[in-house]
Amino acid sequence: MSNRPHPFGSALIVVVALALAATACTATGTSGTTGTNPTPSLSSTTSTVDALVVNTTTTTAPPAVKTDGVTVTDDTIYLGLLADVTGPFSGTVIDVLDAQIAFWSKTNAEGGIAGRRIELLIENTGYSPALHMEKYAALADKVVMIAHSTGSPHTLAILPDLVANHHLAVPVTWYSGWSDPTLGANVLETGSNYCMEAMNTISWLAADFEQRTGEKPDLAIATVPGDYGGDSAAGAMYAATELGLPVVWDGAGQVDPTDIHHVAEHIADSSADLTWLAADPLTLAGLVGTALQLGYTGQWSVSMPTFSDRLLGTALGDYIADNMYMSAMMAPLGADVQGMAEVLEVLKEKYPNRYPAAGMVEGYLEFSVTKRVLEYAAELGDMTPAGVVAAAQGIGSLSYEGLSPSNLFSGDANSTVTRATAIYKPNKEMFDAQGGLGASLGNGGISAMVKITDFFASDLAANYDFQGPCYVVGG
Repeated sequence: MSNRPHPFGSALIVVVALALAATACTATGTSGTTGTNPTPSLSSTTSTVDALVVNTTTTTAPPAVKTDGVTVTDDTIYLGLLADVTGPFSGTVIDVLDAQIAFWSKTNAEGGIAGRRIELLIENTGYSPALHMEKYAALADKVVMIAHSTGSPHTLAILPDLVANHHLAVPVTWYSGWSDPTLGANVLETGSNYCMEAMNTISWLAADFEQRTGEKPDLAIATVPGDYGGDSAAGAMYAATELGLPVVWDGAGQVDPTDIHHVAEHIADSSADLTWLAADPLTLAGLVGTALQLGYTGQWSVSMPTFSDRLLGTALGDYIADNMYMSAMMAPLGADVQGMAEVLEVLKEKYPNRYPAAGMVEGYLEFSVTKRVLEYAAELGDMTPAGVVAAAQGIGSLSYEGLSPSNLFSGDANSTVTRATAIYKPNKEMFDAQGGLGASLGNGGISAMVKITDFFASDLAANYDFQGPCYVVGG
């Protein structure tokens, strides 16, 4: 995918490794000097290693745990984040990073983990697998684990090195392979995957369409190449086959952001009742707009990473709200679930003037699973990188107070895979009432999404015999 400038850049207002003046933050950069950390430039994929350190007043001696003295010292735990800060998913990823920063700041202010503060070392990968590998190599000797890794092919690219270096990674990618113990031993996933979300969403929409019209919908499938798009297309095609839905255009792996018109023509010409799309928000805007101009009148359903509620602030906002359903592997910001109150409280206090983006929930989930694994590693007495991997593999299950379905780490693919996803619909009236792109957390803003279904597993997903990835790389 290309590294095009983000058209909503003016709305993406909080960037990586902020100067946390409100919490007496100091930071250590690559030069080793310490001082107030300036907000870094995000205009280049060549970033410095920016660090987050929040001073605390704790005087409790750290527990006697095994460390390597580098990635975890007597007073600091270093976490690496490999993030797309300037590429096609940058808008959502910056939301995710901001939320992580907010919650780690709170943790540090409360004494850290095992008497140690958390420091985040953030690298911009620009959504390039090659740069992802390069940036991981730069962090490998400095961090105890990777608390954020954007992208499926990107995370797969560093997987052999994660294993060799005894590093755990939390991926911002929902590839079904992470539920396979062979691929996922050093990867700690949150929620379901692209394959299951396609099965669930298409199953629900097909049933709804048939109830309204008495007919089965025609389906067009349009996804990007690679693990993300392949996994999503595999789930969509499985659903179509099992439900008897005519596939009037199979565009699996054919969505190219540099040739949107080609794909839009196929979708428009297909006259599909329903199009399943797995791409990124930038491509969604161009593809949907072009297909609409070419006369497409069908309905859209999209994988979770494809959508950004900031799209409601564009000229396509009304059309998207009326014609699009979004899969959700986590509850959007402001959803009525048990764990949301804490998320909103912390984010509002940290960023009162910030746009209330849905992706901030994923930042909390990344923080939550990382924190619990580190705490368990400390409890087991081993906070080396290998000790953190062992803690993750032995943690059993993790639940998220309704923010996302629980994850089970059993060592068996069919038991481990999380099958439940939800469906939401963007709401333009809600978006406008909050101030549109001018909405803020401090003014009570939440994601402009309305729940269509709670987390559920369709019959297809519930009964799917999951013995490995739905889409096998190179298969």
